[in-house]
Amino acid sequence: MNMSNLFNTARFFALIRRQWIGFGRIYLMAIGVIAGIIFCFYAFNIGANYNDIKTESVQVYSVLNFRSPLFCVLGMFFVTVISSSYFADLGSKTKAIFELMIPASRLEKFLVGIFYTVVVSISSYLLIYYLIDLAFVSYLRGFGPAIRTEVNSLGEQVTVDFWSYYFSMDYPRGVFYLCFLPFLLNGVFLLGGIVFKNYQYIKTAISLVLYCVIWICFFVYLMKTQTENTVQRMDDNYWSDVYHIFGLITAAGIVLTVMFWGLAFLRLKEKEI
Repeated sequence: MNMSNLFNTARFFALIRRQWIGFGRIYLMAIGVIAGIIFCFYAFNIGANYNDIKTESVQVYSVLNFRSPLFCVLGMFFVTVISSSYFADLGSKTKAIFELMIPASRLEKFLVGIFYTVVVSISSYLLIYYLIDLAFVSYLRGFGPAIRTEVNSLGEQVTVDFWSYYFSMDYPRGVFYLCFLPFLLNGVFLLGGIVFKNYQYIKTAISLVLYCVIWICFFVYLMKTQTENTVQRMDDNYWSDVYHIFGLITAAGIVLTVMFWGLAFLRLKEKEI
């Protein structure tokens, strides 16, 4: 019997509990590996600079420089792996039949997928990263005062907190315009996990890289043909502000995310026909 697309709260929460039985094992393994990688990065960098930290050498400023690259790269990797794995069973006929026979509507199945691959994965990653950072930074702050007053290049006295917790750092304004990226990657890899029958992650990653390369080449070629033999003018208009461009990129990213989620839902419906 085909299930309607109507949403039922009791059925939705029952599906969340049911899906944890199969998906929870993969998720816990992935979050365990991620936590281990984060721990190793902190332990290695602090251990390698332990003597400088004890003597308050100027080199201590570089001990935690790895945090932002690690946070971004590892976070994107984690989100894409979880997103690609959630609907991977649909690529196997035996497992697909079992999944498609679950008494829940297509909308409920898709929303549970979004719940686990977006809400649970991103929030748990942030929690794990911040907790590990909190533990190690608290340990570093135990060596002595973490705040100093220094003179910058302009001759001004500034207060520097060189053992700041990662969740309390001041981030560049432009970073917040890119917060759509985890959601966009989730949509892409969620769709890839449904479309491809095997090696979902690898095939989706290759397709994404090829698309980005083609798009970048086309953009560069278009800009070259449009600006060649022309005199560039810097007018004080709306697009001369870099944050307006960031805003446009964010809006485009949100639209693309919704589109990929919509395509993933449609392909999920086709799987159940």
